[in-house]
Amino acid sequence: MRENRTRLQMLMLVPLMLLVTGCTSKPTSLPPLPAAIPELPNEARQPPAPLWCSPTCSSGLTKERESWRLLMTEPE
Repeated sequence: MRENRTRLQMLMLVPLMLLVTGCTSKPTSLPPLPAAIPELPNEARQPPAPLWCSPTCSSGLTKERESWRLLMTEPE
């Protein structure tokens, strides 16, 4: 009976020792990966803003569109 208990205790120590040795080893560092997102083709790029378009005009339009979006999503 005592032999079985000792054997069981030894078997219980094996997974514990494996866990402890796994936690103490240093992880290998992987080299950094390059960016996975390719650049847009020239046809897909947004053209620069015209000279006559001022930043305040653009922000005003953005606010107006946001208010329209809120009106469309409000419950009736």
